[in-house]
Amino acid sequence: MFGRLCMGAYGLILAVNMLWAAGLMKLISVFPMEKRKYESVCLVLVQVCWKIALFFAPWIGTTYADGTADEWKLMLKKMEEQDGRVQAGQDSHHPLMILGNHASFLDVILAVVSLPLPVMRRCRTYMDAHLFNLPVLATICRAVGHFPVYFTSSKNGVFAVDKERNEQVDKQVDQFLKEGGWLCFYPEGQRNKSPDELLPFRYGGMKKVIEFDGRLMSLMCYNVQTVWPLKAQMGGYPGRVRMSCKALAPDGVKALLKQLRESDLPPEEKEAEDHVLLAKHLQRTMQQQYDELKAAAMESAKPKKA
Repeated sequence: MFGRLCMGAYGLILAVNMLWAAGLMKLISVFPMEKRKYESVCLVLVQVCWKIALFFAPWIGTTYADGTADEWKLMLKKMEEQDGRVQAGQDSHHPLMILGNHASFLDVILAVVSLPLPVMRRCRTYMDAHLFNLPVLATICRAVGHFPVYFTSSKNGVFAVDKERNEQVDKQVDQFLKEGGWLCFYPEGQRNKSPDELLPFRYGGMKKVIEFDGRLMSLMCYNVQTVWPLKAQMGGYPGRVRMSCKALAPDGVKALLKQLRESDLPPEEKEAEDHVLLAKHLQRTMQQQYDELKAAAMESAKPKKA
């Protein structure tokens, strides 16, 4: 009973905040403003409205792993240096790409509220095209400039897509990245029914990362399904989520792949193509990161000795 009351309260708080954010986005859109700047402003509004919703839901807790702030400092310093080389005409853009695990819609909310503001303003993500048809959420999706993915099947685990329409979206993504944009995405490609074990990473995302020599950051969450169950239309149940971020490739994935090729790899991985090798390595690394969060949660839950 208490859990349902918490869920209902959070749903109401979230809805109210998203309504005012969407309304403000529409109001701002009437003023002359460069497209990317408008999208960045709207992203900040989303971050603010979701932070407010969590603030008024104290039964939803978040704990960040030690070192998370230091990991972000390292990556932001690297990206600042990269931007300097671009401005000096010494290099092209190599975008920051943030990878996460995906067990419920709460992953999205927590990612948005936890990203540093300079990162949030430059990030976009992929979203199922049907979300662009939902009330309120559609307004927000379009305002922030996220990219739709057009599936031809609604069955869970089926990844048949409309190739023609998605090719056009892919061109838009490439242009966005070439202009200095950054990207967040879930390499598993779907919400995971068994979140304790990451699904194989899809190769399309790995190829994109390699094409742009992306700088990689992971953002992992543990226990989101307690607060927002996988199949639930609305979350907000009491629970504590553990999170951590790590710089996986601060000097770019090509440098990472070179390092991996020079290491003692199993024969089958030595012969693998770059995108296959990268997918396997990142899945192992992020699985270990998730396991560390889970172990910390289990340790914290043990009764304290008197």
